[in-house]
Amino acid sequence: GIKSGMKSAKRSYPTWDDVASAVGDKVIAAVGVSVANASTEFAQYRKIFPSWVAQATERGLAGWIHDRMWHHLLTALDGHPDLTVVDKEPLREIVVGPVTSICRFRIKRHHQDGSVSTYRTPLALEFLAQGPEMLGIFAETHLIAGYKWDKELRSIGVPLISLRDGRRHIWEHELELPEPTVQPQPEGLPVHPTPTAPVIDVPSKDTQRADGDSE
Repeated sequence: GIKSGMKSAKRSYPTWDDVASAVGDKVIAAVGVSVANASTEFAQYRKIFPSWVAQATERGLAGWIHDRMWHHLLTALDGHPDLTVVDKEPLREIVVGPVTSICRFRIKRHHQDGSVSTYRTPLALEFLAQGPEMLGIFAETHLIAGYKWDKELRSIGVPLISLRDGRRHIWEHELELPEPTVQPQPEGLPVHPTPTAPVIDVPSKDTQRADGDSE
């Protein structure tokens, strides 16, 4: 289970070491590679379609990157024995661990000050708030996996995992950015070959006669 760690005036919170021990190396590595792959694809997207990226809203870009990161996260975690995936748009999260002590992850971009943006729906508020402690141990820990976002440059930075309780930013832990596992696609749009003109067989007069046809 996840032990209580970092102390505050009112309650204790799991530390990064507690979380890392609970979720395991494979989950942590999957977060890193999903950010690396999404960053690679985003760099190519803005290189091929710079005007589209320039015209995009922050919300639109966040959604685009979220989709790519989510895809790569699930690919990296395929076959994980202690993983439950919830993908019921707009709710997307992964749940790791046994029922007695689970970690719920959602994907979000982190701003330079560590804040994250979300619509204040009941589901979002419930997730941002940590649940009650049971004998000094969280039965369920809510974590946000994502990346540092540079709003001025519109670029993806380091991958990270953070823990917060409501509006309180408890901690964040930056991960190493691994080498991406995807290769950039060939630049430009696919070129389709010119279709070959159809060939029509016209029988000769000799063939027509042999077939019994008249002129």
